[in-house]
Amino acid sequence: MTARCQIDTVHYTCGMEGIGRFGLSLVAAVAGFILFKFPLPEYLAVAAGAGIGIALWFWTGSRHPVMRGAMRGAGWCGTIGFVGGYFGPIYLSESNLGPLLGLFITGPGGCVVGALCGAAIAAGKPG
Repeated sequence: MTARCQIDTVHYTCGMEGIGRFGLSLVAAVAGFILFKFPLPEYLAVAAGAGIGIALWFWTGSRHPVMRGAMRGAGWCGTIGFVGGYFGPIYLSESNLGPLLGLFITGPGGCVVGALCGAAIAAGKPG
């Protein structure tokens, strides 16, 4: 896997390319299908999963600073929200349903909040 890197006087950026970008999009599409499989008919779940995968494909190829900030914020905050919501109840609660908090509430919620905050921060930066 090679990355296209760009060096200018201020920033050093690398875009995601090739098999890594395809793999991430494929995992997102499968996860979207699994997430939407139960509340929706199967053909709509396939369409939702494909839409998520295609959107992630285009977002990871973007060089726009606001989009990169949104992706970075979504990744970090979604991961922190998921880990905290999944493992926190395992250690602090005796309920069997505790890890579902991270899977359905804090992980996706952290991802949305992180994307919004990352985009806002990136939009406020000069240059």
